[in-house]
Amino acid sequence: MPAPGSKESTEPTGVTDAELIDAGEPLVLKQTTLWGDVVRRFSRNRAAMAAFTILVLMIAYATVGPYLRPYPFDEIDYSRAHLLPTAAHWFGTDMFGRDLFVRMALGGRVSLLVAFAATGIVLVVGVLYGSISGFVGGKTDDIMMRFVDILYGLPYLPFAIILLVILGAGIVPMLLALAIVSWLTPSRLVRGQILTLKQSEYVEAARALGARRRRIVFRHLMPNTLGIIVVAMFLEVPGMIIGEATLSFLGLGISAPDASWGTLASEGWKALRSHPWLIILPGLFIGITVLAFNFVGDGFRDAIDPKTKETT
Repeated sequence: MPAPGSKESTEPTGVTDAELIDAGEPLVLKQTTLWGDVVRRFSRNRAAMAAFTILVLMIAYATVGPYLRPYPFDEIDYSRAHLLPTAAHWFGTDMFGRDLFVRMALGGRVSLLVAFAATGIVLVVGVLYGSISGFVGGKTDDIMMRFVDILYGLPYLPFAIILLVILGAGIVPMLLALAIVSWLTPSRLVRGQILTLKQSEYVEAARALGARRRRIVFRHLMPNTLGIIVVAMFLEVPGMIIGEATLSFLGLGISAPDASWGTLASEGWKALRSHPWLIILPGLFIGITVLAFNFVGDGFRDAIDPKTKETT
């Protein structure tokens, strides 16, 4: 021990001051959020990103496509009937001489509008119904689910046709008919998720603090089903597009002067042998859009699924 007043001997220890400072710094972990991880994993899925790009282009085409050409969608000119694609008519013309590029864009606008609107109604009804059924439980849950089982027993297409006969033709009756026959699956998905979540510790803590049932459902349970709702939306829209196209193809959906991909396919069917591109074109648009939505839905499902989360 050095004498009082004397200087302590400083012997080299082999550790620099910079190393001492670095050793004392805390380890900072990069913070991430749930949806940040979802977006990051989804962006790494090449197939899903390609499908998402196609959907964006399809929506952009349906939105601004009619304004790119100088032809009204209902202008009839028999002298231009059944023209092949040219510089003047990029997709050719139909049997009435109407420009198919404009007609396909407007048909896509109607088909996507009906699909998105019907899907919105389905998700609202299905989420509320499934949340109430799963949270209340008991006899209420049994009665509500037995009602769903009864509706599941009704065939999809004939039930939709009957509803359209009752409601009439048009865009609004079409989306209502599709929504009425399609809300059952989302309600079951949400009910199953609610049955699992309501046993969670944070829900028990909310009950212990005196939270009301309505607050628990809308504040704690439903926000945690957002992931499955997003996936259900992307997987429900393709069914709506196919349902609208099928009903319109049968002459029960969108009627003139409005057009959808289903009505365009119905018109093309009449000239299948002589002018097959009239039905091939809307069929391609329907098929590409449905596949793109399915790929995007699968991509979101894989991104949201905790089992696919990377371990770093």
